[in-house]
Order: sequence, then structure tokens, then C-alpha cells
Amino acid sequence: MLQLEANFAELRNLEHLVLDACFNLQNEFFKSIGALTSLKTLSVNSDIQGFLPEADWSNLKELQELNISYNEFEGPLPSSFVNMTSLQKLDFSGGNQFSGNPAYNLASLTSLEYLDFTGNLFQIPASFSFFANHSYLKFVYGNGSNIIPEPHPSSQTWVPRFQLQELVLPATTQKSIIPFPNFLLSQTELTIVDITGWKLTGEFPNWLLVNNTKMIDFSLGNNFFTSHVKFPSHAIPNIQRIDVSENVISGQILGNNVSSIFPKLNILNMSGNTISGSLPYEFVLMKSLVGLDLSDNDLSGEISSNIPTSSLIRLLKLSKNKFTGKVTSLLALKNLAYLCLDRNFFSGEIPSSLFSDTPLLSYVDLSNNNFVGKLPRLAFNSSMLNEVSMYNNHLEGNIPNEFGRELYALDLSGNNFTGPVPSFKHSVLSVIFLSDNRLTTLPRRMFGDNNDVVILDLSNNEISGTIEDIISIIGVLNILILKGNKLVGNIPNELCNVTSVLSIIDFSHNSLSGPIPKCLGNISFDSPNFFLLKWPNVLDQVIYPPSIVLRRVNFTTKSRTYNYQGTIFAYMSGVDLSNNKFEGNIPAELGNMTGIRAINLSYNDLTGHIPSTLSKLKDIESLDLSFNKLSGNIPSQFTELTSLEVFSVAYNNLSGATPDRNGQFITFDESSYEGNPYLCGPPLRNPCADHSGQPTLPSPSVEGDRDNGFMDI
Repeated sequence: MLQLEANFAELRNLEHLVLDACFNLQNEFFKSIGALTSLKTLSVNSDIQGFLPEADWSNLKELQELNISYNEFEGPLPSSFVNMTSLQKLDFSGGNQFSGNPAYNLASLTSLEYLDFTGNLFQIPASFSFFANHSYLKFVYGNGSNIIPEPHPSSQTWVPRFQLQELVLPATTQKSIIPFPNFLLSQTELTIVDITGWKLTGEFPNWLLVNNTKMIDFSLGNNFFTSHVKFPSHAIPNIQRIDVSENVISGQILGNNVSSIFPKLNILNMSGNTISGSLPYEFVLMKSLVGLDLSDNDLSGEISSNIPTSSLIRLLKLSKNKFTGKVTSLLALKNLAYLCLDRNFFSGEIPSSLFSDTPLLSYVDLSNNNFVGKLPRLAFNSSMLNEVSMYNNHLEGNIPNEFGRELYALDLSGNNFTGPVPSFKHSVLSVIFLSDNRLTTLPRRMFGDNNDVVILDLSNNEISGTIEDIISIIGVLNILILKGNKLVGNIPNELCNVTSVLSIIDFSHNSLSGPIPKCLGNISFDSPNFFLLKWPNVLDQVIYPPSIVLRRVNFTTKSRTYNYQGTIFAYMSGVDLSNNKFEGNIPAELGNMTGIRAINLSYNDLTGHIPSTLSKLKDIESLDLSFNKLSGNIPSQFTELTSLEVFSVAYNNLSGATPDRNGQFITFDESSYEGNPYLCGPPLRNPCADHSGQPTLPSPSVEGDRDNGFMDI
């Protein structure tokens, strides 16, 4: 390669140079590139790092195609990257991180037809005025860039010479408002427009559709467009996708003739606006419509009862509106695969035919409605079902125990289900939420040998018995929440033997007893491993609903119960054994739980000293050992816990001096230590005196306060 660089002067007649996958190539290679004055094609996709160097780029007057994608360049374009007047295709995409405003460079490349800077960090003026002298520009791609106002606005208007065909520039902006770019007023050949996230203001640009009758994909989401919903008066025969989500569009949808105006429309996303009125009947008459998302609006009323069975709709998302009535009419949508009706006011029983008559149904979210009655026996037996969520309704009776072979996530929490927890031994469920019901017993065999349950939440039921049957066969369990039940007995050692990926254990508010297993120290308590989950097949080019898996896990932290959801799981790990009857010493081995962020052992009958090994938990943010019978000193090494935000050893039999007021310990007040009469030193009011021993007082009576335990992070 060094030989090639040295002989550039002898290659001045070279027209095509392709150096893709030359992984020993360095950015210094480009310094002599100006010597190749006859070059027409240059492609270098070789993971080159660093800055694109200054060079005699302007000497490349014959260069027509430059592809430096799939490198790792950073920083601004060099000032010499100009005046390549024959350049037609320029590709910066794929792994590069160029930054700064490239307007000066791009303005001189007047023959450009194709420009792709996808994935870079450029600041792109929304006006596109730097393209004022371009006559051939047709394709612009730049997903991920930052859109900025024109740095040097001029009072003079300019009319672009180019006619774009595809403008795919979904971006972000640091400004709250960006003026609408006037260059779009003169565009009539557009087939794809994606200016999502530009924060543009003004009335919805209906004219952009009217002027561009060849439009196929029209995406203007996450802007500030206002006014009522208005569709063009004439047909846009080729359009397949419209996304105007997350704007300020209001008023009712006037759906007259919409099926003839958009005869080929596949996807319509109008979510996140303030649209009112009822669901337009004409939408379900659209012959090509596959995905309809009207979620997060002010729509209301009942769903029309005349939905044709010929509809092709596969995704229907009406979440977070004010719809009422029954859902029986939706059974006509035989092609449904994704149905999201959550956060409305739907009522009545869930019809069994919802599952039996929609054979393609894979995702159902009926949560946060007013559904009543019992679930059909075969509700979850469909062969295509992947995820079902019905939490926060008024459903009752027993939970069906027949599950389809593809069902991997089930959320029935927040209802009135009674009877036993169903057996899952013949299912492939990975995620199970059954909390906040009135379930009473565990099945004799809850899981089979092949179950890979990752999340199990049975909290706040009336379940009695022991937990041995729950955990003895679960091989990849990540989150186990059993709080608020009537469980008794010891924690079996099997919990440690088969659950090496545990991140959250919550057994609080039960009647568990015996010692805390030493083997808990064998578990690192790292963040959740969601790669273990079985993910469903998804619809191509459809607005996907959020996975139940990543929706929420209730965990009491900082004295409050929060819904931890999505990627926040990556920062959550903890053990809550509070409000039980555990006894004996705190195992020193707990100091080996290196990834843990919270431990709550409060409101138990633990005795002995606090092990100094807990000072090895460098990531711990909350440690609550209050309301036990612990004695001895507080380990001085605790001041090494620099991430600790909440700390309590209140109401024990501790003695000696409180830890030095260093680091995080300067933030803890008297409440962290109260109820230990023989503790001394700040922030307590009694100073330490010179004496050799201190008597141990009887432990305080805390039986009446056991319901006040909490876990803090």
C-alpha cells in the first residue's frame, strides 16, 4: 500500500480505483489522492479511522463517484474537499461520524445527483440554500443528522434548479422551532419525503402531497404542524405510506373518498396528535391498508359494526384514546396480526372468537380498559400468538392453562383472577406477569424441564405454600418477584444453582424464615439478559407496538414503587427480602454480589455483626438493614461505598461510632442510625465517650411496623 501511495504520480491516467476491505489502509493514503487527476471512480470502504486529511481534492475534476462509506472517519470535512465539479455520486454513510456544517464543501459540488451521509453527525441547514447552484440533485439521504436554521439568512429568495426524487433526512434539532424550508415549494417530482424530527412549524403542508403526485412515502412525524386533517381533493395514486405522527394536528378526520384518494396506501400513522371524533368508517374500506395507527389522540365513541371481512388490516393501533363499547365488530378483521386497544374505555366480555377467528393474531394489548367476565378457555391457545397483555381490567375466574406453542409473553396483572396459578409446563412462556390478582395456590408442577422463564412476577396475590416448586427448574430466570403473598419456609439453595443470570429478587412481605442462603453470594446480579427472550416475527414496514417484555417491572425504590421499563432494566439489580422472618447472621458471602445495586433485609430477625465484606459492593446504591437485631459496630470500610445513596441500620442493637463523615456518608442524617442507643458520633446527638464496652439493649419491638419496609435504590 505504501508503494501504491508512492507511485500515485505514475497513475495519473488511472480512472477506477476500488480499495474496499483493505483493512491495513490508513487515512494518510488520501494525502496524495490529488495526483490521480483522471480518476472517475474511487471507492474505499476499509474501516479507516481518524480525520479525512487535507489533500488536493479539487484536482479530481473528472471524479464522478466517490464512496468512502463504512469507514470510521470523524470531524469536519477538510476545507480542500471542494470543486470536484464532475462528482455525481457521494457516499459518506455506514460507520462514519463526520461532523460540522458541510455546506461550504457541498456547495461547490454542482454536478451532484446522489448524496448519502446517513449516520453522520453533520449540521445541515434546513434551507438547503447551499444547493442553490445544483441542477442535477435527485437523491439526498442523511438519517441521524442535526437540522439547523440557516446560519446566514438572506432577504433574497432563491428558486432551486433541482428537482428531488427522494429526500430521506429524518433528523434531530437542538432548536425548538425551524422555519419551513421554501425549497420544497417548487418540488414536483418527489417520490419519498422523510423530514421526521425537523421541528417545523406552521399549517400542515397538504400542498406537498398535492404538488407531488408520484409520492410513495410521506413522513413528516415529530414536527409542530397544526390545523385540521385535510386530505388532497384528487388522487395520489402511488402513495403507500403516510406518517404524520407526533404533530399538533386537531379536529375530526373527514374520511370521505379517502379510499379513492389513496388507492394504494399500506400504512397510515396519525398517532400522537389531538385528533377528535370517531374512527372514520372509510379507513377500514381502504383495499390496500395494512397498518393503521391512530393511537394517542382524542378519538371517542364506539367502533362501527359494519367492518367488512375483506379488509387487509394487519396492524390496528387505537391505544390511548377514549373509545367505548364492545370490541365485537373488530372480529371482522380476519387478517389482524397486531391489535392494540390499551388505555381506552372498552367494556364487556372479551369474545372467544377474538382469538379463534383471527388466525394470524400474534400481539394483543387490551390493557387498561374496563373488560369484565371470564376469559375463554382457549383464549391463549392460538398457534400464532406471541404476546398477550390484559392488565388493569376487571377480569375474573381462573386463568386458562392452555397456551399456544409460540406464546412467550403474558401479562394478566391487575385483575380479579382467583384460584391456582396455572401450570406452564407445556408452554414456551418466557415472560409472565400475574401480579395484583387474588391467586391462592401454586400448581404441583409449575414448569417443565424445557421452560426458559426470564421474568416471573406473582406479586401481591394470596399465594400460600413454599417457593421451592417455582424456582427448582427455571434455568435462565432473570427477574423473580414474589412479594406480597403468604409464602412460608426457607429459600432453597436451588435458587443459587440454576439462576446465574438473576438481576432482581423480591420476596418481601411474606412469611419466609430460616437463614439467608450463603450461596446468594455466587450470583453476580448483573443487568437483565433480554437476549435470552424469544422475539416474535414482525411485520415489514409496519408501526410496531412496544413489546410487553420491555414494558414494566414494579420494584420499590427510594421509598416509592416505580415501573422500571425498557432499557432502564440495564441499570437495575437488587435483592429485597424485607418484611419476613429470616434469622441468623447476614452471610459474609453477600459481599461477592459484585453487580448488585440494592439490598433490603429490613424488618427481619437477623442477628450478629454486619459483615465488612459488604464494603466490596462498589456499585451498591441502597443498603437497608434496619429493624433487625444486629449488634456490634458498623464496618468503617462502608465509607468506601462511593455510589451509596440510601443507607439505614436504624432500630438494631448496634454500638460504637458511626462511620466517618466522608464521601456519601456525609449525606446520611440521624434517621439512618436512630433506634441504636449505644451508637455515637455525628449525625447522632450523643458524642462518643472514652469507655471500653457498651451493653447490648434488648431489641426494639417492631412487629407493628412490619408493613413499612421498603427497598431503596
